[in-house]
Amino acid sequence: MNEKKLVQNFKSYINVSPMNNGDKNGSFQELKPKLLNGELVVGAAHSVVMLAPLSERDRGRFGSLFVTNYKLSFIPIDSSSNDEYGQRNQLVGTFDVPLTGVGALWQTDGGPIRRRRLLPRSDVPSKLKGLQIVCKNMKVLTFNFANSPIGSGRKVAMALLHHAFPKRHDLLFAFEYREPYYPTLPSDLNMFQRPGDWKRELERCECPHWRITCINGTSDAFMLTAGETLIVPGSVLDYNLIEAARHFRSGRVPIWVWGRPEGAALLRSGELLPTEQSATAESVLLEQVRRSHPKLTPPRVLYVCGAGGAAGAAGAGGAGALPPLAALDAAYKKLADLCTPTTLAGFWTQDSQYYSFLESSRWLRHVASCLTFADEAATQLSQNVSVVLQEGDGVDYSAVVSCLTQLLLDEHYRTISGFQSLIQKEWIALGHPFCDRLGLPRPGTTKEETEKEPTAQVAPVFLLFLDCTWQLQRQFPAAFQFTETYLTTLWDCTHNHLFDTFLFNCPRDRELAVAKNFVQRPLWDWEEQFSEQDIALFYNPLFGQSTPSSRQTTGAARAGRLQPCASVGGVELWSQCYERWLPPLDAPRAGHVQFVLQHAALRAQIQKLNEKLSSLSILSRHSNGSETTEAPEASPTPTVTRFFPFSLRGTYEVSRNLDSMHVSLIDASQLLDSQSLLNAPD
Repeated sequence: MNEKKLVQNFKSYINVSPMNNGDKNGSFQELKPKLLNGELVVGAAHSVVMLAPLSERDRGRFGSLFVTNYKLSFIPIDSSSNDEYGQRNQLVGTFDVPLTGVGALWQTDGGPIRRRRLLPRSDVPSKLKGLQIVCKNMKVLTFNFANSPIGSGRKVAMALLHHAFPKRHDLLFAFEYREPYYPTLPSDLNMFQRPGDWKRELERCECPHWRITCINGTSDAFMLTAGETLIVPGSVLDYNLIEAARHFRSGRVPIWVWGRPEGAALLRSGELLPTEQSATAESVLLEQVRRSHPKLTPPRVLYVCGAGGAAGAAGAGGAGALPPLAALDAAYKKLADLCTPTTLAGFWTQDSQYYSFLESSRWLRHVASCLTFADEAATQLSQNVSVVLQEGDGVDYSAVVSCLTQLLLDEHYRTISGFQSLIQKEWIALGHPFCDRLGLPRPGTTKEETEKEPTAQVAPVFLLFLDCTWQLQRQFPAAFQFTETYLTTLWDCTHNHLFDTFLFNCPRDRELAVAKNFVQRPLWDWEEQFSEQDIALFYNPLFGQSTPSSRQTTGAARAGRLQPCASVGGVELWSQCYERWLPPLDAPRAGHVQFVLQHAALRAQIQKLNEKLSSLSILSRHSNGSETTEAPEASPTPTVTRFFPFSLRGTYEVSRNLDSMHVSLIDASQLLDSQSLLNAPD
């Protein structure tokens, strides 16, 4: 269908009367963005119209658009209390986007239809009529500069192209942020930064046949993309590790990441290099893994990607090997195209062929493959057989499958602190290259080197893991302490590089930055960004309310072991994450969030009843048997839309009812008072 036929003619850009010059130069000039310590405005445009999502040119809001060294910020002139999401970020406003969250820039003719991609060093016309920003979390912002002074749009576009796509890593705002940081991390959060942290994990898993080595932190380091501490078989010598590392990609010899008291262990490894001795080196290390098992059971090797893909497919219940990173990124781009239509006509055109577009992206197939590999690994470990996950450089899909396997087997990692510890272990300490995968400049690379080097492979591997985790959440609604809102927020914060958690390629890069006075600011200190009421939305009211043997939705949990449905037919699109910016889909009283709020209200009522019962003394209950305890009045469940709290509708009505319903879900020991100046009272 020709999209142009669906677009009505128009006479003006917006449905408001033009403003006189006095208004433009007066009230607009008074609009200013909220700046953080160290944040500077580098570009601005006044009398800008921000078009409503999926609208043509007749709906929009006047305001001023600012570009700082940290974010893109639109300040509407007619701001109101309704201009808030259900989740209120203390660092990023409603119409703010961190620069590292900017995915693509498009030059438009003032509307959302005709557009041209703008790249760094692109030629930007002086009379830029419109600008469209597609964010990495699939939010689309479209601006019209028809009422702005000539050249304003070009200044904003040039500032964005320069600051949102920096050539050096140390130009990111995290290096300029001057706010003091006072850590208030939970005591049970394991950061896996020191040998003692790994020792805690080894003792928690009760695996005595493995040992800690710090050889990787010396001049003999062989795994440069990992931290100083590794856990290896107790019988292998450091010298043997150094020799064997020459035969594995990136020196990634098999290393321990998790284990069972019965003896089975989960290991991660890189692929073998094509050397004459590589097979021998692998056999020697696998023999050491076998000896670390009390029953001397040989380990099972699962090839999740690469040369061993065929073997991996045969050994993982028929799951195909996971695709090369370029194919994964191509699948994500097709998914993003489906979830980021720029016009209402385009939205309905895609909607008519929705499942066809979704299937052609193959994204859900990759999600299902990850779950299948994890289920196979969990099955082997449940049978007390050690598993070695082998893949490429050992930093991408092996991290996904390893984490999912531990989520299936270990209840500790289904709590919020446990899940954050899991990410610290598998993604941060073991060196997932976040800069390369998220499209950020590599640490320590100069502008000249960046221009000479081939572009690093960008791929949403971490998003794939979060999507797989959401699938498990959906299948086992009472097994996880955290909600899908937590996972969606985590994905948003992955692109907020005010925090250092996802800012580096490996621990060594982080250590070098700290040595130059870089202030570490872990993302896990959630009170830096959100209030207690917002953090309460991260907690699942059903957690711990069912027996381990109960069958839930499409999967089953037995004795702490989750058995998911890993077929393509058993996975769904993660709507809250991918479709929350599409107004036609944000229906009231729809979506899983309604059940979460209802369950939270019921749990709060149960808690009030328990408190009232405990307050009655035994004497008073026996002295007058006719006394009855009246149930407290239940708080009304607020009416929200499908994508709450990532929605602007009815926020003021919802927030009044959330406090009493949700804060009770948080363990008081996990809510320490933040001493950050960001949260300090006036």
